[in-house]
Amino acid sequence: MMKVAILGAALTGKTELAKALTAHLNELGLMLEIVDTALIDHISPSDGVLLCGLDLALPSPEQIKADLMIRNTLLAADMSFQVVYGHGRQRLENALYCLGRQFPTYAKQLDRPEPPTRWLGTCDICSDGTCEHQLFRRLTQA
Repeated sequence: MMKVAILGAALTGKTELAKALTAHLNELGLMLEIVDTALIDHISPSDGVLLCGLDLALPSPEQIKADLMIRNTLLAADMSFQVVYGHGRQRLENALYCLGRQFPTYAKQLDRPEPPTRWLGTCDICSDGTCEHQLFRRLTQA
């Protein structure tokens, strides 16, 4: 059973993400236990930790302060965590990807397909740094 702590400032979609993750993992036949995150002491090093990003709406100063406090607390406790961004299905897929990295045993079941390649030019396979510099120089001069 995976134990996961879903953290985040108020109104960052923690509850919705927890429900979506639970439903999706149940469909896959995997059990998920959401860890009580009232105290950082309830999170063990073997638990997965997801932090909901501040991307659902323009964050308030209180949300920013709470987000920084959570991050600093996790860093001070030397706990690994991943930040989850995206809206709706994209956030769920990103959370599954993060859990696949935190729980390698389940990686195949949780992995998402690689995103399509956006750039298909010659720079995609060349390692010539001047090539990129020329490209960006032309763009900034335009």
